[in-house]
Order: sequence, then C-alpha cells, then structure tokens
Amino acid sequence: MAEDRDLLERAERGEIEPMVRFYEWSVPTLSLGYHQSADVLDDARLQSAGVPWVRRPTGGAAVLHSEELTYAVVVPDVAGCGGAARAQRLVAQALAQGLRAVGVEAELNERGEPLSSLPDRTSCFVRTSRWEVSAGGRKLVGSAQRKLTRALLQHGSILVGEDHLRIVEFLRLVDEHSRETLRSRLRERSTCITHELGHPVSMTSLRHELAEAFVRVFAAARQEVDGAAAS
Repeated sequence: MAEDRDLLERAERGEIEPMVRFYEWSVPTLSLGYHQSADVLDDARLQSAGVPWVRRPTGGAAVLHSEELTYAVVVPDVAGCGGAARAQRLVAQALAQGLRAVGVEAELNERGEPLSSLPDRTSCFVRTSRWEVSAGGRKLVGSAQRKLTRALLQHGSILVGEDHLRIVEFLRLVDEHSRETLRSRLRERSTCITHELGHPVSMTSLRHELAEAFVRVFAAARQEVDGAAAS
C-alpha cells in the first residue's frame, strides 16, 4: 500500500509512465479505507490471530487481503485519459476481460448500488459500487480510487478464494449474532474465482491474462483519444 501511494506521488510529479501491477500478501492482512475509523477493528482478535492491518491511500471499507490478487493502476495524466470516471470504466473493462479469459463469466455493474442500500458498510464486499466487477450477480472485485491534481491511483482486491469471509472475525461487532449476520451477508453478496470456476486458478495465468487485457483496453482508449484530438 505504501508503494502504491509512492507510485501515485511519483506519477503526480510526472516521473513515471502509466502502469499496472499485481501483488499478493505474504500473510493475511486487513486494510482500512483512508477515511475509515480504526474503531471498527477488534484489536484483541487481530493480535490473537497474528493478522496485521494497514491504512490504504484510497477510500472505501475494510478488506481482508487473503486468497486474493491485488491490482494497482497508476495514471499520471488522468485528464488525458478522459477523466477519473472514464479511467474507472476502463479498469473495470480490463478486469472483466482478463477474468473472462480464465473462464469466469465476469459482469460490469454500470450503476452499482446506492449508498443507502445497506445498513452496514463496514466491509468492502457487502456492496457493489459503480463499474465494479461481479459474477452471477455477486461482487468479485472491490476497488477504490485516489486522485491528486493530475494523477490517479485505482487499486483493488480480486477474490480468488473465500478467506475474505474471515474478516468478520476481526471487526468490532455488537455480538456473535451480528457477526454471523454479516458473514451470511458477505456470502450472499460476494463470490470468488475458485467458486465460479469450480476449481483453483493458476495465479500465473490470471496475472498474464489480466495484464494482456489492460494493455488492450488502454491502448484502444489512447487511440480513441488521439483520434478525437486529431479530428
């Protein structure tokens, strides 16, 4: 997460080209959105399980990074890309294309759910936002953005397995009934690649197909922008 923030700041200074990177976590780690209060965390449970937590440079709700692939996209000139909203759509298209290439029937949510649709937004995967990726009507990728004056960072969590459900063990909830209610809600509203395929996915293949999709989508977008400028 610190490296993502550093890349965004370097992009703002014009020191790097547009880029996308993928990474996994050495141990299960919980991340909070930039503005999310740490009061939602149960410190005793985190310490007992040996699960660290970090603060993201982007917004959104809590994510347990485990059995997932994190992606990060940095755009130095977001205006030249057509703005933050267009960049968000392009990232979603690339993610969906890459996931389809490994066999997942990925879908784009053009509108997303309203903020008021759920009473509990503690966890990222209980609500699908605009231009996020789902499968079978359930959220598969959770994403967040941070824009500076010129540059943009968008990163997110691509669920590979079901360990994200374990996040309920580390949140400060009223009682065990509330914990099980949130766990059930997460099961209903989220899915993962392994579940959608019926078998594990090769992480090497997943990374490759996603990278290829990002190249295709953003190259086509650049040609479209250049063509419009020329005309």
